[in-house]
Amino acid sequence: MGLVDRGGQVVYVLEMAKRLGEYEVEVDIFTRRFDNRKEIDYVSDNVRIIRIPCGPRYFLPKEELFPYLDEYAKNFVRFVEKKRLKYDILHSHYWDAGYVVLQIKKKMSIPMVHTSHSLGLLKKKFLGEISRKADYKFDVRIRTEKEILKQADMLVSASPAEPELVDKYYGVHREFKVVPPGVDTDFFNPEAKNISVDLPEKYVFTTGRIEWTKGFDLLVKAFKYVVEKHVDVRLIIGGGSLKPSRIEREVRAEIRRISEALGIKNYVVQVGRIPNELLPAYYARSRVVVLPSRFDLFGMVAIEALACGRPVVVSKNAGVHKLISEEYGYVVDPSNEKELADKIIEVLDDPQKAENMGAKGRQYVEKNLTWGKLASKLKKIYEDLLGKTY
Repeated sequence: MGLVDRGGQVVYVLEMAKRLGEYEVEVDIFTRRFDNRKEIDYVSDNVRIIRIPCGPRYFLPKEELFPYLDEYAKNFVRFVEKKRLKYDILHSHYWDAGYVVLQIKKKMSIPMVHTSHSLGLLKKKFLGEISRKADYKFDVRIRTEKEILKQADMLVSASPAEPELVDKYYGVHREFKVVPPGVDTDFFNPEAKNISVDLPEKYVFTTGRIEWTKGFDLLVKAFKYVVEKHVDVRLIIGGGSLKPSRIEREVRAEIRRISEALGIKNYVVQVGRIPNELLPAYYARSRVVVLPSRFDLFGMVAIEALACGRPVVVSKNAGVHKLISEEYGYVVDPSNEKELADKIIEVLDDPQKAENMGAKGRQYVEKNLTWGKLASKLKKIYEDLLGKTY
């Protein structure tokens, strides 16, 4: 339903829908309509995006959507009845969509599948005092999430860490089907290093939405130790919006402040939003890719990096860490500056080992994490729930 927040969740939904469409599953992706956008866009055979209006006509950040979600649910039902549409499953993504589907279920007897992508209680815990810097609407979010987790007919997690986290922190004891995000291995591949783009000879790379949960400030603090050992290395931080939010501006300012205070401002480069067609090159030409998240239910950056043949250093607070083997990456506590720096340095110290790790990571992704294989798994979950085959 957002604009600024186009990240891993949007990629997951869109790519999974396209692959399901290739398996002859008809998929409608519902989102919010604003700024006079078209009501319906056709993505591919069997897949379309449908925009339902609610609230003001302009874009709203996701934190401001809740007061309009009941209106969205009513408009959804009205649209479906008017068009005489029939759905076998409603699959909600993120808590706001989950809330909407709970309201729709009161009007329509359609099985509900839910994928959280992020959990408010965990985000609040790992952000700590930083959570006071923005109004994340944690109270209403956490209350709603508990109801969704209890009432959904099926829970599909994009994170292998989610089932135990929901059990521990939400007290909800449910079976989960885990279907992690995939990678377009044709787009993200080692040969992307040949794409023409002006980059330093030797750099550490990270990217993502510019917000406190991503831990970029933690990585900058650790990078002072990396520079002491490798004076020729740079840190490139990618990601961001064309229209930065207040949070993004604050995070960027903090990165600059820390860099200057540590005397490494010339070593830390914030490049902003990277054009999609150039992103694989940033991965493939780096020495190592770091995911320093304070909290990430998954962390797609890590598997995109592996697909590009690069070793990774991943936060233990990112769900993707459960997929990381020392054959191709390391798992660290991002709040421990020295531990984080030491693993980065270990990769930088041995370029041949780094190449070998990257090659093994690429093999792992090709075998386990292509969108086609994961969409096939999700299709089977739908079929089992419905007791029928598409």
